[in-house]
Amino acid sequence: MLRRYVDNDDLVIGGQSGSERVLESSRRGHDVEAIIRAVRLCEEGGFRANVDFILGLPGETREDVQATATLMKRLVELGARVHGHTFMPLPGTPFRDAAPGTIDDATRADLDRLASEQRLYGHWKAQLRTARELARRRDERR
Repeated sequence: MLRRYVDNDDLVIGGQSGSERVLESSRRGHDVEAIIRAVRLCEEGGFRANVDFILGLPGETREDVQATATLMKRLVELGARVHGHTFMPLPGTPFRDAAPGTIDDATRADLDRLASEQRLYGHWKAQLRTARELARRRDERR
């Protein structure tokens, strides 16, 4: 239905995490299967799915990070692109006092590999620096 009303070929999906636990605790209102289903529907409808993920979310465990990396790879296999963001403790948000997002070396390598295949885009590397700077300025004001 959407195809006949729009000229664009890309749709952005706010996946945010591949961890059921993180999606539930952040009250996203969807689960991992809904993300996969949305990507499949995009592809079936002639659209390319671009799925947003936030890396380094507060309270993420190693298992949560692995679940997100696994989902990213699965979505890429389905034809999606990943739009990577690093968590930033933005003023005025519920997580304003949280630590800046970090990304471990194994996840960085996965992201770099997806980027080299042109399956991942975004400013997640610059956002790592921005997140640290935001937290530093916040802490100085206190």
